Amino acid sequence: MSDYDAGRVWDLLRQASSLPHGEVQVRLTEEAVNLAETGRDLDLMFAARQKLVGNAVYSGRLEKALPAFAWCLSHLEREPERFSRYKFHLLWEFKNILHNVDEFPQLSNDQISALRDQMANLYRQSGYNMRPVHYTSLTFAMRSGHFAEAAESFAKYRELGRDSVADCLACEADSDAEYYMLVGENEQAVEAGGPTLRRQLICTEVPHRTYCNMLRPLALQGRYEEADEYQRKGYRLVRNKVIFLAHLGWQLAYQAHRDRLSSALRMFEVNLGIALDTFNLRSRYLFFLAARRVLALAAEKKTSQKLNLPQSFPLYSPTEKYDLAELLNWLDAENARVAAQFDARNGNVYHSQDLAQFVNY
Repeated sequence: MSDYDAGRVWDLLRQASSLPHGEVQVRLTEEAVNLAETGRDLDLMFAARQKLVGNAVYSGRLEKALPAFAWCLSHLEREPERFSRYKFHLLWEFKNILHNVDEFPQLSNDQISALRDQMANLYRQSGYNMRPVHYTSLTFAMRSGHFAEAAESFAKYRELGRDSVADCLACEADSDAEYYMLVGENEQAVEAGGPTLRRQLICTEVPHRTYCNMLRPLALQGRYEEADEYQRKGYRLVRNKVIFLAHLGWQLAYQAHRDRLSSALRMFEVNLGIALDTFNLRSRYLFFLAARRVLALAAEKKTSQKLNLPQSFPLYSPTEKYDLAELLNWLDAENARVAAQFDARNGNVYHSQDLAQFVNY
């Protein structure tokens, strides 16, 4: 208690806010949270944790955002007047939490439904409509292979007007484009993503995501000049950033489709480290699924490949020479294990059987 310094907590939070999203920002915010804990100042503990929620979400560290958000939400519900100044922020972050729960197969459908019901109740009590609730339902349904539910949620979210807690137009347009991409409506996908591709709509994570999401729809329409442009622009924005790991999977798949093996292998080398470190299993699965496609193409031409892979890789070799069959076997085992978890939670075979079409084209 004698070492506690509230001013130091605020200094750490200000330092974190001045940094770009990423590991350093999250670590500084966690340091602020831990220091606030030593003083047992509940208001400061709340302030620090609500900062951690946002910083962790936008840094791709969702496993750190979830418990911090749950803590803040429980205290807000227990003492709504005391923490009222943070309420809008938490309502906003509720969308981000539910927008990303598909990353974790260990979260059951019942747990996710309960979270969504809690979000709906809070929004109603606060005078907001259900557009963001249906929007997050759409995201989860389309990424878990439940396309009838996705279509229903898509229609419901589009029917309702926008209010101050609705996601930004750029994010909604990106989600619309992703939905059309996942249901195979490639022309509609590109149309929905058009304003973003033309940079008429931008935000923190857009056009980053849209550039990558539209590679396959553009390629399947033979629009390679545009796709190549967006591949280059998109990769510069998402390279080595864990929050865009799934989109790096779309990048890998497109390079494989274009038979740019050297570029694809280099992309695999550069981004494997973040895939190994992340707890975001859906994103890691998509990246590994696309990586498997790339390494299979390499294996058609040779049996081994020189690769500069991180030391955290289980098959790491200081010689940088890798047997491609061994790499493929490792990826197959990892992908089968994770796909089984998703399929068990989702009650289908979408991850183990259907998602491969999006990287093998």
